[in-house]
Parts: sequence; C-alpha cells; structure tokens
Amino acid sequence: MNTREVAAGDRTFTLRAESPRTSLSEGDTTLWGFNVEVLDGGHPICIKTCFVGRVSVQARAPEALKGTAADIAVVVHGFAFDKVVESLAKGDYEDGIVFA
Repeated sequence: MNTREVAAGDRTFTLRAESPRTSLSEGDTTLWGFNVEVLDGGHPICIKTCFVGRVSVQARAPEALKGTAADIAVVVHGFAFDKVVESLAKGDYEDGIVFA
C-alpha cells in the first residue's frame, strides 16, 4: 500500500492507495483502478475510487510501461494523488470517482 501526506488548503491529509488492479484484456493493460482512502488526523473521511488509463501513462511516463508492476503502481498512484489533492483543495470530502 502506498501512502502520502499531502496539504490541501489549510489542512493536512494522509492518502493511502490500494494496489492497482488492471483491466482484463488479451493485449496490453488499458486501465488501472484502485481506491485511495483519505484520512484526516488518522480518521478516514472518504474514499476516492481512481482510474488511470494507458494513454495517460503513455503521455506522461512512458518508461513505466516497460517496467515492473511496482513501477506502474508508483506512476498511477502519483497521478491519482495529484487529482485527489485537487478535489480536496476544492472542499470535496465525499466519496467519489477520480479519473487521472
């Protein structure tokens, strides 16, 4: 599980991401999905279900597609964490879906 402390507005949150799950396909993986739990002071406040597509990875971190599952996890978690922080900065503390 990947964890990161982030600041959004005047608050600090902990984001805890599950391992990415991949789309089922005959060819290359086209989509990764996973939950990111948002904690405030150690207490869960919401879960953001995150999806990252292959096109996003290809455009922003193509080297990850040639690496290991751990390499992909670092990249897709990073993309998702950035989007979750954006939503938290807007005051969105509800469960929801995030496309990164």
